[in-house]
Amino acid sequence: MRSRLPVLRQRKRYMALEIESEEPVSEKDLAQEIHSAQAALFGDLGTSRNRLSLICFNGRFGLLRCNYLCISETRAVLATIRAIASTRAAIRIKGTSGTIRAATEKYIPQLSLIGAEKDGRRIELEEVSGCIAHIRGSEIDLIPDDRYRKGSDTRYLGLTSFDLGGCDDADGTADGLR
Repeated sequence: MRSRLPVLRQRKRYMALEIESEEPVSEKDLAQEIHSAQAALFGDLGTSRNRLSLICFNGRFGLLRCNYLCISETRAVLATIRAIASTRAAIRIKGTSGTIRAATEKYIPQLSLIGAEKDGRRIELEEVSGCIAHIRGSEIDLIPDDRYRKGSDTRYLGLTSFDLGGCDDADGTADGLR
């Protein structure tokens, strides 16, 4: 089957959402509740226009795909949900983005970053200090210590071995890596 030309495809938006509930919620129950709320609010025609789809859900955070023209309708659908599988729940929309990657990086906390902070791998230099998030060859992604300051929107700092003093291997213990 041949895919549609990019001009003919419907554009999509991805909503990052957070679920607060009294008991754990399964992905299947959440998807069914979203579908039934959308059908009750907008009927079959509105449901077919929006094409809502739950991309992923880990028990607390999830990603929902919708049509880019139906963002306000999708917000209305999520606002009507008060219970999921007879468990009281509240759905909070963290943000909307045009790609899955941007939505997850901006709005969904990554477990790998939390693990990196607990891991203890740090860089302590005069100009910058923080925890190492990822290492790829001579490139390092750093979570700076001052990322929680007001007005700072920095998630990562990208460093190379040249920034650390010209060391050949960024994973070495010289040049401030511990």
